[in-house]
Amino acid sequence: MSVPKLDSALERYATALAAIEDVAPHAEPQHVLDTLVARDAVWTALNDTTRDSTPSLLQVIELDGRLKKQADTIANKINLADWRNSLNPPKKAWWWSLDNLARPHRWDRFDWLWSALAVLFLVASLSLLVDISTRFLSGGPDTLGALAVITQSTLTLLAAGGALTVAGREGFERILASLRIPKSLWKEAKLGFAAFVLLGLLLFRLSLPQIAISYNNSGLNHYQAGHLSSAQFDYTRALKLNPDYAEAHYNLGLLYEDLQDFDAAKAEYQIAVQGGLDAAYNNLARLYILSENYSAAIPLLLNGIDLAQDDTVRYDMLKNLGWARLGQARYTEAETHLRDAIAIADDPAPAHCLLAQVLEAEGNRTGPLTEWENCLKYADGRNSDEDTWIGIARQRLEAEGDK
Repeated sequence: MSVPKLDSALERYATALAAIEDVAPHAEPQHVLDTLVARDAVWTALNDTTRDSTPSLLQVIELDGRLKKQADTIANKINLADWRNSLNPPKKAWWWSLDNLARPHRWDRFDWLWSALAVLFLVASLSLLVDISTRFLSGGPDTLGALAVITQSTLTLLAAGGALTVAGREGFERILASLRIPKSLWKEAKLGFAAFVLLGLLLFRLSLPQIAISYNNSGLNHYQAGHLSSAQFDYTRALKLNPDYAEAHYNLGLLYEDLQDFDAAKAEYQIAVQGGLDAAYNNLARLYILSENYSAAIPLLLNGIDLAQDDTVRYDMLKNLGWARLGQARYTEAETHLRDAIAIADDPAPAHCLLAQVLEAEGNRTGPLTEWENCLKYADGRNSDEDTWIGIARQRLEAEGDK
């Protein structure tokens, strides 16, 4: 090749290099590529001509020196390793390896630490993701659960791929490059993204008790509408999200009672009792009374009545205390508890029905009739306990009428 062609290649090289210098440190990939390709042309020209043109050779040396001064800018903007893999330049073409000439950034000495922390954060994120996914997907997915799991899985897998796989790392680095983030900060950026994913998962994990409240409320709506299967699903999901949620255990116990699964109901009430829910003390005690285990029912009621804040719950507990004492044949105590219950609310039937039985057991001749009349007046046949007492009340009143 003639010297004029070398001069033409040098002119192209100089023009491309000047474009980088004019916009540094904001050089675009196209500027860098034009310069490196121009340097390739200079190298080809040098190999094809005699090196007896001192001015041209001095210009090569001067331009190369200027190019090396841009090594930091180019290395921070371009992933030259990817370019080398794609274009496979000769090993002697040092300009394709300017990243090896760039001065290490002062933060680069901590890159090992950022990488280690990123991996640690990702391991923690994956553990949280498995825990959250298990809670949402056990028993079958629903719309909210599936959406939550898919969103978090996508973010976590993106972060993991960017740190742990070659393809993921290259894709992540392309994104960082497109965002004009300096290469010296790529490790920190990856750590930041891993930290963001971990923080998001932690916050979501901490919000599970609040999400459990939503499922519990949905279960209540289904229960009141008579959709017991849907209610059971919602209560169970609420307990997967927050196993210590006493109210959901109590509501599930009510549902199991409706399904006549009294052992399962007892188990749920017992957990709700451990959570300090006053109504659970009452309902568990009632199941013990129905199985004539009065010694187990009474301590529950005595402890629970101190927790009761609502008159309805206090009424039920006093009524059940009277019922249990009736079962133990401790009639005086039973009468006291039942009259205390009636003093709170006169119109519910149970205390009247039970008081009638207590007065009969005590040998009272006139008192039981009044209480049987009140029992029949207020009783609701849809309640299994009251339905039984309705039958007894009618028998007693009919027998009295026959006299």
